[in-house]
Amino acid sequence: MKVAKTFISAAVVVSMLASTALAADDVSSPTYDGDGPAVIAATDSEGNDVTPMMVTTELGTESAVDGINSYLEDAQADIDAAGKPAGLPGIENDLKDALDTLDADADVEDLTFGEVFDCSYVDEEGNVVELEGAVTITFAYEVSDEDVLIVLHNYETGEWEVIDPSKVTVDYDNGTVTVVLDNGLSPLAFVTVPKHEKNDADATSTPTPTSKPKADDSSSSGTTSPQTGEHAGAYILIIAAALAVAGVVCVKRAKNSVR
Repeated sequence: MKVAKTFISAAVVVSMLASTALAADDVSSPTYDGDGPAVIAATDSEGNDVTPMMVTTELGTESAVDGINSYLEDAQADIDAAGKPAGLPGIENDLKDALDTLDADADVEDLTFGEVFDCSYVDEEGNVVELEGAVTITFAYEVSDEDVLIVLHNYETGEWEVIDPSKVTVDYDNGTVTVVLDNGLSPLAFVTVPKHEKNDADATSTPTPTSKPKADDSSSSGTTSPQTGEHAGAYILIIAAALAVAGVVCVKRAKNSVR
C-alpha cells in the first residue's frame, strides 16, 4: 500500500514539474516567432550574430508585425499575376543564366515555387529594421538531391531579383540553405526544378567503347596471330601434296632402275 502511495505521489510531482516547464517555455518564447523556414544562423555585414532577431513568415499567414504583412501582400500580388517564377517581371534571362550555371538541363517554365516567405530583422519593440550591407542567413530547408534550387528576392514592390547561385549554398545532407543577401531583407522565394545533368542524353546514346579482342593482344607475345592461323591448314595441305608427288616420282625412278 505504501508503495502504491509513493508511486501516486511521484506521478503528481512529475506532472506538476512538467506543467511548470511548459509554462516557462511559453513565457520565454520570442514574441515575434514566425512560421517560415527556421533561421539556424544569421550574421550581418560586420559579422555580428543577428539570429535571435530574424523572423520568417510564410506567404498566406498573418504576422504580428504590420510591416511584414504589407511585404507579403505585395509578394502575393506579384506571384498571383505571374503564375510561375518565369512570369515575374524582368528576371527570365537571369533565371536562364542561373539554370545554366547550375548545369540544369531545364527550361524556366519548369521552375515552380517551393516556399515563399518573408525574412525580416525585428527589434525588441516589434519594428522591422533594415540592415546595412550583406546579410548571410542559413535556413532549415530540405532540397532533394535530384533538384536544383534557385532563390528569388522581392527587394521592392513589384521588383524581383535572382540571387546569384554563387551566393546560395545547399547542404543536401543536413537540410539547410545558406543565402547571402546584398540587397536587404524582404520576401524570398525558393524555386526548384528537377535536375537533369547536361550531356546525360548524349552519354546514354553513345555506345560504350569495347575492348580489343584478346587474340589481338596475344599476337604481340609471339603466338600465332589470327590472320596467320587462318591459312595454316592450307599450307599443310600444299606441303602434304608436294611430298606425295615427290614420293610418286621416287617410286617411278626406283622401278626404272630395276629394269
